[in-house]
Amino acid sequence: MTSTPQTGPIEERASDDITVAKIFESLRMRIVSGEIAPGSVINSVEIASHFGTSRTPVREALLLLSQYGLVTLAARRRPRVSEVSAKAIRDLYALRTALHAYLSQAIVQAAPEAALRALRAQAVALIEAFDTRSTEAHLVEVEAYLAEEVRLGDNEVVAGVLDSLQWRIAWFRRLGALSREQLKMLSADRLRVADAYLDRDARLAEALNRSMLKKAGDFCEQSFLRGH
Repeated sequence: MTSTPQTGPIEERASDDITVAKIFESLRMRIVSGEIAPGSVINSVEIASHFGTSRTPVREALLLLSQYGLVTLAARRRPRVSEVSAKAIRDLYALRTALHAYLSQAIVQAAPEAALRALRAQAVALIEAFDTRSTEAHLVEVEAYLAEEVRLGDNEVVAGVLDSLQWRIAWFRRLGALSREQLKMLSADRLRVADAYLDRDARLAEALNRSMLKKAGDFCEQSFLRGH
């Protein structure tokens, strides 16, 4: 008589991990896109029912989202999407400015010539393809460019900090609802930064990055305030 294989603790844990990842990704996308508004209550029971699971994977997914700053968890209160304020936007862009000032120096000093040329090609593509892409598609390409910048900076500490902030940055970028004109202006600034990298001009690259991020932060904050 053939016995039916039993599911062991390792298999159960692997299944739970997959479910946690699915819940995390679903909620992350809905929060970052603005489908779930800041301050909204998250119904753990409904989410568990939707994914056909217990509330344990939901709690784990929410804990991960809280570590990325997208969800707020408090004792004896229902989980909520984190609130957003003009100050939070301002503080985040100030931190990004400081980190990219360092990256500017690191990229100029250490990035290979071929990699800098490829980065510049990405910056050019952001401008040339701008009119044929949706705003969301453009933002995805901007984020790919920024990820390559971080890689070329080759600093694990800075990369780790930016990784922990990546979804909050993406969220604020979309909440800011920059106009097409503003996005195109920032793309032109980004190309000037890429040129400064290629010229190995660290001082200019840092100054341009600071100016671009100040402009982006101001655009985002002003747009956010108009909507509130």
